[in-house]
Amino acid sequence: MSSNIRDLVSQVDRDQLRGIVSRLASTGERSDPEAHAVARDYIRETFQSYGLQVQEHAFSNTDGTGVNLVAHMAGRRTDIQPLLVSAHYDTVPGSPGADDNASGVAAMLECARVLAATPLDCAVDFVAFDMEEDGLVGSTAFVKELTSSTEYQGVYNLEMVGFTSGPGTQELPPGFQLLFHDVHRHLEERGFRGDSIVIVSLADSSPLSGRLAAAAREQTPEMDMVEVRISAGMPVPPDLFRSDHSPFWAAGIPAVLITDTANFRNPNYHAPTDTPNTLDYDFLRRVTVALTATVAGHSNVERVDGSSDTRLS
Repeated sequence: MSSNIRDLVSQVDRDQLRGIVSRLASTGERSDPEAHAVARDYIRETFQSYGLQVQEHAFSNTDGTGVNLVAHMAGRRTDIQPLLVSAHYDTVPGSPGADDNASGVAAMLECARVLAATPLDCAVDFVAFDMEEDGLVGSTAFVKELTSSTEYQGVYNLEMVGFTSGPGTQELPPGFQLLFHDVHRHLEERGFRGDSIVIVSLADSSPLSGRLAAAAREQTPEMDMVEVRISAGMPVPPDLFRSDHSPFWAAGIPAVLITDTANFRNPNYHAPTDTPNTLDYDFLRRVTVALTATVAGHSNVERVDGSSDTRLS
């Protein structure tokens, strides 16, 4: 058993991540019902192979029916609110979805694998959301139907976390420079290289962002990390709401978006060229290390210096 976070995250495996991405992308377009079912079965069986209980959350609306997969990792203490880690597993028609969003699912599954053998104080739910590409349908149904019975302390949502690119390739949403001067300056100083991981938080989710950023700095200092913190009442570019963290924000549940910025960096976004060989697996591993360290920190796993924490601050 790992005695501290550094030992724990050393188990995050680049080849495991690549294998998951390749397996999901090989199912074909996960907008196709048959391929979609194959991908869903693979995710369920992978969670189960780690010893986790998996429940299906079926939902329907005018756009059709779908299934969220909820894998539960029990905690030793009931006085600590559980965490939720999420990533959507559907794709748009015509794309194998390696970055969007097999990369996010891979990070989530690898985090679960590494943590599965470590006793945690804090329970963790890992949720593979369906029908994100249809307008956040699965996560909206989950928030509406299931969060009333579980009071989550926070949500870490993974949306495209595997692509990097060179100088001059990082674009930004309209109006971003005016709202987030410091972030723009940082990216400008780095020549707008597309190799940062971006963490987006809204008001009361800032402590989650801070914990993830601190874990990234400590465990993967070679990865450039950008925090985009949205203050209460600030006008926000709509692009910052484009993933499954958004329904949690609307419900007042703290959540952060973890992303490589999607179409603002990746030219293969929603295209047939979004294939496994286009991703940076060293980068994906660093993101997974930061995520795993963050979840472990919430769950009272010791850092190398012997300190630990279970609550947001």
